[in-house]
Amino acid sequence: MPNNKHFKRQYLLVFLISIILIFLSFYFRDELASLGSWGLLGIFIINVVGSATLFLPAPSIAAVFAGGIVYSPITVAIIAGLGSAIGDMVGFVLGHSSKHIFLKKDSFWYKIFKETFHKFGPLFIIVFSFIPNPVFDAIGILAGLFSYSPKKFFIYVLIGRFLRNLFLAYLGSAI
Repeated sequence: MPNNKHFKRQYLLVFLISIILIFLSFYFRDELASLGSWGLLGIFIINVVGSATLFLPAPSIAAVFAGGIVYSPITVAIIAGLGSAIGDMVGFVLGHSSKHIFLKKDSFWYKIFKETFHKFGPLFIIVFSFIPNPVFDAIGILAGLFSYSPKKFFIYVLIGRFLRNLFLAYLGSAI
């Protein structure tokens, strides 16, 4: 059987890398805003980094809105949605790695919350990823904590972010 300490060290490393990525995204947020001049690639990068910056404001909404003025709103929504879904995986990984470090998985409350999240996860993920709010970062962390499928999490985030970005890009194109 593999050494349990070895796995804890691996999860601790992933946890620390996630924290470092969040810190770097926040620290370089001004440089991130200037990527808007890079066109669709800039919109993609802004959304990746903006979604990876947990609980901190990012210029991704403004980039999508402005992108809708210049490009096809559907193209902007797809590019920004993919970027956001990739960036939101940082919160998921943070939750997943911290579960192995900090949680007691045999706890009664852990089991109750995990079952509830698995039952209503798609609804939580799609709705909260559509609405611009810092609460969604907690949803990503919870999905990781409760061993939600990373593939399902990514797909549901992609759906919610695509719909939100489509709305924002069409608003931008209407101007």
